Amino acid sequence: MNLLLLRPDELDGSVAELDERRSAHVRDVLGAEPGARLRAGVERGPTGEAEVLSVHGAVQVRFEATGSAPVEPRVDLVLALPRPKVLSRIIEHAASFAVGRIDLINAWRVDKSYFDSPRAGSEALAAGARLGCEQGRHTWVPELTVHQRFMTWIETLPASAERVRLVAHPGTGATVADCNYGARRVVVAIGPEGGWIDRELATFERLSFDRVVLSSRVLRSEVAVSAALAQLEMTLGQ
Repeated sequence: MNLLLLRPDELDGSVAELDERRSAHVRDVLGAEPGARLRAGVERGPTGEAEVLSVHGAVQVRFEATGSAPVEPRVDLVLALPRPKVLSRIIEHAASFAVGRIDLINAWRVDKSYFDSPRAGSEALAAGARLGCEQGRHTWVPELTVHQRFMTWIETLPASAERVRLVAHPGTGATVADCNYGARRVVVAIGPEGGWIDRELATFERLSFDRVVLSSRVLRSEVAVSAALAQLEMTLGQ
């Protein structure tokens, strides 16, 4: 935990009582005592410091803002819903990079049972995103949406002129650094473990998605997500 992330609804004025997970970390891992000051922030709000008030039972802290609220990150992620076993970890990794939103979509090679997993529920996804923000030391918790139909997700896309659209797929072609971004927002789509099928790639291309290659190797989804977001961060200079 590189940042103590507080929810707006748990603040009573400037005082918050932490849940069991964060209390245990502050008390048992950090070894904080009353009076200690921790790096903290409010979800989608300012950063600052939290003074530890009490460590008995639920830890209580007093938050003092010293920084400003974040602007929306420039990059959005579209991800074919991965196996439940790795879903939480991928969401955590993606959120640590600070993405504006994450859309989890269906694809031909996505097992339909994945959508029934508790790990694809809103609470589990939000929890993973918060962990990522704590790791990445920022307060922008991304909006997460699950789309059980590929075509339903397509209908939610903003006009293509508003952003650069990228779809990652193994093979040969342009890299992330080759694309022309200007000041536009970026959305990058990462496929399932078996990759996108030709029909899906054709649909992306009709929607003005440019195909990019992340590596000369074939990557698992969780590695591809980190590779894409890291390359975009370095290219855009975020």
